[in-house]
Formats: sequence, C-alpha cells, structure tokens
Amino acid sequence: MATSVERNLISLIINFQLVSPSWFFNRTLFRVIGWVKLHVYFTKAVFFILGLISSHSFVNNALVFLWMDYFIDLGQPLPLTAIAMNVQEGLYVFCTFLIANIADAYTGPYKAIVFSIASYAFGLLLWFLANRFWGNSSSTVIILLYLMMVLATVGRASQDPCLKAFLRDQLVEHKPNLIADKDQADEVPSKPDISIDYDKAEVRRKFWWRFASTVGTVSSVIVVKMASGSDSHQRMMTSAISFSVMALAGLTFALGKSFYYPDKPTGSPLFVIYRVLKAAFVKRHLQHAREPNDCYMNDSGGLLLLPDIRIIRWLDKAALLETSESLSAEEQEQNGRLLPVRDVQRVKQLLALLPMWTALPIHGLVLATGSTFFVVQSESLDSDPVLSINVLFLLQGFVTVIVPCVHDFLVSRWIKKLPMHRVGLVRIAIGIACSIICCMVSMLVETRRLNLIKTRGDAKPFPMSTVWLAPQFFLIGLVEGLVADGLADFYNRHVDESLEHYESPFKESAIGVGKFLSAALVLTLSGSWFHDTLNTSHLDKYYKVLGILSSVNLCFYLLVMYAYAWKALHVNGSPDPEVSTWITLLSTLQ
Repeated sequence: MATSVERNLISLIINFQLVSPSWFFNRTLFRVIGWVKLHVYFTKAVFFILGLISSHSFVNNALVFLWMDYFIDLGQPLPLTAIAMNVQEGLYVFCTFLIANIADAYTGPYKAIVFSIASYAFGLLLWFLANRFWGNSSSTVIILLYLMMVLATVGRASQDPCLKAFLRDQLVEHKPNLIADKDQADEVPSKPDISIDYDKAEVRRKFWWRFASTVGTVSSVIVVKMASGSDSHQRMMTSAISFSVMALAGLTFALGKSFYYPDKPTGSPLFVIYRVLKAAFVKRHLQHAREPNDCYMNDSGGLLLLPDIRIIRWLDKAALLETSESLSAEEQEQNGRLLPVRDVQRVKQLLALLPMWTALPIHGLVLATGSTFFVVQSESLDSDPVLSINVLFLLQGFVTVIVPCVHDFLVSRWIKKLPMHRVGLVRIAIGIACSIICCMVSMLVETRRLNLIKTRGDAKPFPMSTVWLAPQFFLIGLVEGLVADGLADFYNRHVDESLEHYESPFKESAIGVGKFLSAALVLTLSGSWFHDTLNTSHLDKYYKVLGILSSVNLCFYLLVMYAYAWKALHVNGSPDPEVSTWITLLSTLQ
C-alpha cells in the first residue's frame, strides 16, 4: 500500500498534469474552435449584405455624425442647430416604425431595403452637388442640407428593423429542399415550419454585423484623413466618396438577389394590435372565459392568457367565442370579432413592456448630447492629430460594440447565478449608472473650457485639445452598448418570435421621445443657458441637469426593474414561478 507521502506525490503529479501548459492550450484551442463554429457561419448571401452594412457605418461616421458641425460652420445659431438635429432623430424613429410596418405588411424586407438605399444615395448625391456648385451660397446649401437629412434619415431607417432581420434569415441553416425548386418559391413561407435555431442565427448575425460595422467605421477614419483640406473641400470630397460607397454597396446588394432566401410579407403587428383592441372593445360586455375551449385556437389549453395582468385582461375577450352568435368561428374571425389566442398574447406581451419603456426617454436625452453638443465642443478645441472627431466617433462605436462581450466576460460568474431574463436588466442598470458619470465628466470638461475662455479668450492655439473629449465619448459608447444590448435581451425574451425584429423600433421610440425632450429643453433654455455660440452658452449647467435627471431615472428604473421585471411573470410566453409585485399592484387597479 502507498504511504501518505506517495499518495500526496501522486496527487500533485495529477494536478500538475491538469494545469500543464499543453492542457491549458488544448482547452483554449477547443474553446476558440467552438466559438468560431458558432459565430463564423458564412453563406453566399452574406457576402452581398456585408458591404451594405459597412457602407452604413462608413457614411454615418464620415458624414451623418457631423451634421451638427456642418450647421455651425454655415453660421447657424447653436440652439436652432441642436433643435434641428434632435427633431431629425425623432423623424428617424417615425421612419423606422413606418418602413418596418410597410415591409411586414406589403413589400417584404428586400424591397424596403432597396428603396432606402436609393433614398440614402440620392440624399448623398444632393449633398455633393450642393457643395460642388453652390458652396458659396450658404442659404442654398442649408436648404439642401435639410433635404439631404430627410432623405438620408429615410435611408437609415431601414437599417435596424429590416436589414438586421434580413441578415438573420440568410444565416439560418434552411433545409435545401425548401429553396431548391424555384417553381415553388412562392409557396415558401417567410418563417418555414421546420425546426430552426433562430437563437443561433441571431448570434451569427450579431457577429457579422459588428464585424462589418467596424470595418466601415475604420475605413471612414482613413478616408477622412486622406481627404484633408479646407472645410468646403473636405465636405465635398467626403460627400462624393460617401455617395460612391453607398451606390456601390447598393448595387452589390441587388446583385445578390438570387442567393437570398425568399421572404414574404408576414403582416403588420400594428394591424394585429388594432384588430385585438377593436374585437376586445366590441365584446367588452361579455363575461370572461370559463373553460379553455371558450377561447379560439387555444393551443396552450390555459384559461388565463399570458401575460396575466389584470389591467389588460379585458383583451382576452378578443379570443372569446360568441356562442350566442349564429356565425361560425371562421366567420366571426372574418368579421373582425374574433382572433386566435396567439395574436392576443402577442399584443399583451407588447403592452406588458410599457413600464420598462417609460425608463428609457431620459436615457435618450443623454444620448442626444453625443450627436449634438459633443460635436460642437470638439470644434471649439484644438484638433489633435490623432484623436480627431472622427476617431472619437470610432472610439465610441468600438466601445458600443465590444462592451457587451467584455461585460459578459467580467461578470460571467455572477451572471450564471441569475435567471436568464435578469441578465439584460442588470446591463441596463449599469448603463444608466454610467450615464450619470458621463454627464458629470462632460460637465467638468466644459467647465474647464469655459474658464480658459474667460482667462485667455479663444485665441489659437487653444490650450485644450480634443483629447479631453475622449473620456465622455468613451462613456457614452459604454452607456449605449450596455443599455442597447440589455434592452435587446430583455425584449427578445418577453415577446413572440414574430415580433423580435421590432426590438429596434421599441428601443428607438423611447430614445426618440428623449430626443424630442432634448429639443424642447434646449428651446426652453434658449436665451438663458443657450446662446448663438458655444462660448457664450452654459453647456456645463445643462450637463449638470442631465446628471441629476439621470440619477432620478436610475432610481425610477431600479423601482420598475424590481417591481415589474425582476420577478417576471412570463419569459417569452412561459409562466415563471415567481409572481411579480408590479403585476399584483396592477391587479388592484381594476
């Protein structure tokens, strides 16, 4: 028998082998291979789509993010410029909803994307012509800039709801026989009735989207550096290159049509919401269902339709069969008085997200500063040869893309202890907390800049460079990445699969409200805190107010998160054993 010393020696040898460099290398290699197999899935269709994603990022970083700068260079007052930019962002939200619903109800995503590309390219061409032939007429250039903003906004609006969903569909491992027969292409459903792992396709979509976006953003920084010169010359060259990139990407996208998986219109959710509300209102006098069979097409067999929130339980009557009517169930459905249980549940799932939605407009108010006042601040500082405004936007975009991955890695051990539906909620909370820090840092930078203006004036070279803005660009990228990814995770876990591509309109609608609030706030403070130029304004006080509002918003969000979502009643339509305190509170309101 082995002595205790021998046993300990054997144990040490075994442990050493387990942690030997070769074992660690093999384990790391297997993880890398597994990650690559999961994320890097390539199809012929993806090749034609990646260029379009890169072109959007290229134009955004080279041109769109600098609209505020263009207005200031053309002599527009600071308050008017900020209001115009925020209203434009609100228009973007409206167009996002409109194009997503048109694609679902009539055209399908492919035609909607092609239309948006044409609108975007025409807007960029118009901006190039304005700088090329009317550069000396500021009034004409301003009018054309407004027109270009509208056309480009329409073009940008299809990027999130349509292009993301379209890319995901191309990354699904469809069965070959579904697309082999071109004569039966019209019979192929947009969401085939086969077992498909759409979660895996979404992971792949995120990887390719981030990869292509990063390539486009980095390329824009290089091109803008090469197109250096006077402001008018740089605007003209940037607009010409942006138009060429967008036109080429659009042509490439159109050439790949034969490789795309066929996708038909599936019907607008807004129309379903209208039908459910109408049917439930018409049958409001009826009693609730007493048996599961009283509900039309109740495949789940439950008496209460999830999510079971009493204040919206009256919507269940939209699926209630009217036994007193002489009409059959199919005839009642055709008359708009009856809908399947699944449609009613889809509408209730969306309405159940409204409490979380109310915590996002203040977040949009903070994000509005990134595309407006941050740009104006960079104009008043000495331009750093490395950290120019385009590089700062690159930094912001890089942080936005990479922070969800870093967040998962750093807190993965703690996240594993949480139910999956709470992971996104934690990210949102951390993001809102970071927005407070972002506002405070921005206030300190602006306070220092104003103090230097008072003591030295705006004489060149100014003793502050754009390097001072790097922390606030980093922080706003951190805020955007955490909140956007957390909200996407929360939304997708609480809605039906057919509504997942409306995550972007859901998020952008709340942020759009924040942009309108920003425009209203700037208009209210115009003449007191905001004057024609940045040097005569008090942007530091505005940042301080935003920090206070963000602090209040964090408290409100934590309340909503704990009361409503932390103990969610349903996760993607499935009951949760923990009953929500918020839902219990809502139940007492009826």
